[in-house]
Amino acid sequence: MEEVKGNKFASRVTQRELSTHKEIQTAKHPGGRPKKTEAVKQSEKVFLTLTKTEKAKIDDYTARTGESIAGAIRRALKEMNII
Repeated sequence: MEEVKGNKFASRVTQRELSTHKEIQTAKHPGGRPKKTEAVKQSEKVFLTLTKTEKAKIDDYTARTGESIAGAIRRALKEMNII
């Protein structure tokens, strides 16, 4: 009789077998991206009140450039060396 070879993946834990969050987090490759550092984390919020005309101008600009409103304002502030 021919000997049956063992499965080389038998000792590995499959994703299906990782049933709890703790097991997933302690697995060798848990997946997901690394956490952001406090220096790059954007966690502060600023609220801005505009006139309808000002908002329409920003909407027109962002529609032309494909940039988000927040991104456009952030870039403008950086260009003015405010942030």
